[in-house]
Amino acid sequence: MSVVRQGPVVVGIAVSTSDRVLDEAVAIARDLGKPLACVYVDESRVPIGEAPDGTVITAPVASNAMNSAAGVDQVAGSPLTAHVVARAAEAGVSLAFHTLAGDPATAIARFAVDHDARLIVVGTRRPGVRASLSLLISGPVSSRLARRQPVPVLVVPLHDRVPVPGASDEHEPGHRAADATDIPSPEDILFGEGHA
Repeated sequence: MSVVRQGPVVVGIAVSTSDRVLDEAVAIARDLGKPLACVYVDESRVPIGEAPDGTVITAPVASNAMNSAAGVDQVAGSPLTAHVVARAAEAGVSLAFHTLAGDPATAIARFAVDHDARLIVVGTRRPGVRASLSLLISGPVSSRLARRQPVPVLVVPLHDRVPVPGASDEHEPGHRAADATDIPSPEDILFGEGHA
């Protein structure tokens, strides 16, 4: 029998994080009676050590890289942050924000394990060229989290696709089956939508 983790629900956040992902994370934290840890990972920096007080020391990936504090400030002052603070307050969920550095999957996994996280909540990628390139290079963060660490992972889709009632499986030439069942098309999957 496995031991149930007692720590927070961890949600990976970025400026582009969907409200749906945040709403699900808040609802799950509320339902489990756990605090919510919102984790932002700055990919332009890498961890290089730890101070005696536990503060992680980071350095820019490139020696001429700009200070990434602007990225952290952008998330901290964003409507995203205001939304999650408001939703957490409404739900009576305690909330903490954490800024990490490096590869998102590795940083989130390490944080979750170090904090005995009950669950990790992440969203799927938005479609686009940048998302597609990231998928080709290292794979989706959600898939890497599910395969490479012990904490359960919940992947929240960015869309609300559901089967269309009364839709038939038969269709006319040129009519995609996805229109009948509202399943992502191969083009959507190739370019990131519907791909975890």
